Amino acid sequence: MKRLLLANLRGNYRRMLLAALATLLGSAFVAGTLVLGDTLQATVDSQVVGNAAKVSAVATTENQLRPLPAESLGRIAGLPGVRQADGMVSGDVTVLGADGRPRRDAPVGFSTTLRTTLSGGRLPAAGETVLADQTATSLGVPIGGTVSVLDFAGGQPRQFRVSGTVNVRGQGDFSLHGAMGFTEADARAVTGKTGYAEIDVAGADPAALVPAMRTAIGNGPYRVVDGQDFAREQAAGSGVDPVVLRAGLVLFAIVALFVAGFVIYNTFIILVAQRTRELALTRCLGASRGQVFRAVLAESAIVGAVASLLGSALGVGVAWLLMPVVNSLGGAVAMDSLSVGPGALLLSFAAGTLATVGAALVPARVATATKPVSALTAGQEPSAGGKLGWVRRVFAAGLCTAGLLAALAGLSGGNGQSGLVLVGLGGILFFLGTVAAGPALVRILVRAAGFPLRRALGVPGRLAAGNALRKPRRSATTALALVIGITLTAGITVITSSLESSVDVGIGQALPADFLIQRPGANNGPVIPRAVAGQLQAAPGAVVTEVREAPAAAKDGETMVSTLAGAIRPKVLSGSLDGLRDGGVALRPERAQDLGVRAGDTVGFRIGDRTVAMPVAAVVTGPAVPRTIVSPDRFDALFPGTGDALVLVDFAAGTSPADARAVVDAATAAFPTARVTSTYDAHDQLARTLGQVTSFVTALLALAIVISLLGISSTMTLSVLERTRETAVLRALGFPIAKIRGMLTTEALLLGLIGGVLGVVLGTAFGLAAARVINTRITLTVPWGVLIALVAGAGAAAALASLLPTRNATRVSVVAALADE
Repeated sequence: MKRLLLANLRGNYRRMLLAALATLLGSAFVAGTLVLGDTLQATVDSQVVGNAAKVSAVATTENQLRPLPAESLGRIAGLPGVRQADGMVSGDVTVLGADGRPRRDAPVGFSTTLRTTLSGGRLPAAGETVLADQTATSLGVPIGGTVSVLDFAGGQPRQFRVSGTVNVRGQGDFSLHGAMGFTEADARAVTGKTGYAEIDVAGADPAALVPAMRTAIGNGPYRVVDGQDFAREQAAGSGVDPVVLRAGLVLFAIVALFVAGFVIYNTFIILVAQRTRELALTRCLGASRGQVFRAVLAESAIVGAVASLLGSALGVGVAWLLMPVVNSLGGAVAMDSLSVGPGALLLSFAAGTLATVGAALVPARVATATKPVSALTAGQEPSAGGKLGWVRRVFAAGLCTAGLLAALAGLSGGNGQSGLVLVGLGGILFFLGTVAAGPALVRILVRAAGFPLRRALGVPGRLAAGNALRKPRRSATTALALVIGITLTAGITVITSSLESSVDVGIGQALPADFLIQRPGANNGPVIPRAVAGQLQAAPGAVVTEVREAPAAAKDGETMVSTLAGAIRPKVLSGSLDGLRDGGVALRPERAQDLGVRAGDTVGFRIGDRTVAMPVAAVVTGPAVPRTIVSPDRFDALFPGTGDALVLVDFAAGTSPADARAVVDAATAAFPTARVTSTYDAHDQLARTLGQVTSFVTALLALAIVISLLGISSTMTLSVLERTRETAVLRALGFPIAKIRGMLTTEALLLGLIGGVLGVVLGTAFGLAAARVINTRITLTVPWGVLIALVAGAGAAAALASLLPTRNATRVSVVAALADE
């Protein structure tokens, strides 16, 4: 049997090449994702260990409105064993561009501490700054250059010399948004923060230091952790989770291997059918059913082992190609070099080999199912009888029903991880039911799709449909390999399209106008001159709303009194906004609760040296609704001469973003430090982010689609060999070579369209369900154009994959083909 096994491998190696290539690609993807996961884990570990080595314990605040008390730093510095204790002031800074306008990217400003890691230059002195590496790249400022930053209190530009650069990888917001480090005094000046966001301590035993620091800080929304835990939290806050990323990548690799399994199954089932007489003769010569079964499995094991060995080596290259792609997604931890361990390579080798052997189990059983005497007279592929057919149908119906019930359970449970898991499980069960019902579905879909093809192409179309129906299981397996990749691609497309539509709605609520022009430096920055709004009101098609605010004292402390912008439409919970015209005030619910009042009551505010009593006209809520609201006329009477804190501008429908931006830029030219926010920019940023994620996921799924196309090519190649005499008869009867090639290409096109249609239907259905579970308020959107293109692309790709087999089908001479056994 060993010699026969080797002879079969030598004789059929060309026919097994495509199956081997599918295994090679699948195992390469497994190896690549595992190596990439190991690399990310090693990178995070090195950065976590590096940061944790600098600090023994870290105190932070969980409420940014209540920073760590300034006096607690001195108490902590005096604890036994403390070598150094530094307080960090942290807050957003406004960086000005060369034109004097605020840049759209707002890095985090902080005061340098003992855990600040220089990557070049030196720490800052007064009037200097250090930039995070990515911030220096974004600003294009070298060490020794200058950066213009808006002073928080005065709202005036300040020039800072760049003294160095710092590495902030894996450090939460610093790594996500960029960072600028200052001396403590300068940090307070540019951020407006008074207390500490963080206190870093080095030198003492963490086990004893953590409880001592908690006592020194006192009660409040504060927490103290040791350096190791803090570093891990920072890495997690940076959006870096090697376990999750590795799991996601491995999931795609499993999909690729699963698709490869379909290709391998089809290849071996066809090879077994073509060798039925050969295997029967082996049985007649004394080989047992077990020996034949093991021989077929041994062939698959050898093919799988060789392909997986090459794939594991190729996987290192895959990881090297994926590394810059993952880095470009904006992760806070950048991988510099690969970490290749034997575990990843051995696991990918084992996975590829086992997947190949597992896919060959059914063909190996088929090889022993036919009686030797019957097989010697007919080289037919064994098929299931009626009973097995009924069992298969019941099994398929049960799986599909279970899948639907699981998905419905996930939807009824609202949003959350458990609901998403149930929907995913439902999708898997329904797909497995589709696999079980594949032959029946193929018959239905081929007849439906074959009708227009028969009308359009005539005899080649009729023969192509007949060939696809002749072996429905083979056709179903070939198409279902393509269904997997198309389903996932369609599902991801539907989810991202729905998310984009929903976030667009959210942006419209959060930004209730096309442009928001805000005063610099938050509440105590300089107000916007009224002339800005006046110039905008003169622009054709512009609707301008001015929002003014000023401080007033209430019984619970200082508050900001604001006008109500016309573009902001609050929801009235009680009372009526009509009372604002009579000098009343509207309050948000939390503000009314703090003051202990409700609609109809009277509340007093101290403005300057006088107290003003105002009736509470309404309690209101909604996005962008201020806490304390009066009418514009009432505001001007209370705070005469006050400029605008916010100007909202809406442009007429059809105004291009470029034209609208030009109008706003011209109006704010005399007040360049105003911060301009545009819904156009928010939409563009959203589209870029979602597009980036979708492209990355689609690129990963593309490998599964490529493998499935290899399956179509493999099936067509082996089918051409199987039909050598049939093709020769057609040619002998005068059937043109072009029509024979058209027949085979049409057959592949049918399989591709079936796979595309099934994949799009399943992906759309379960993609919509998953989107609903992700957010119950999501705006469900079906991108019909993309999905139709996906179906058309699947058919076209399948037709292209069949070109080489169809060419080979007509290269053999008619006489030689008629003599083929």
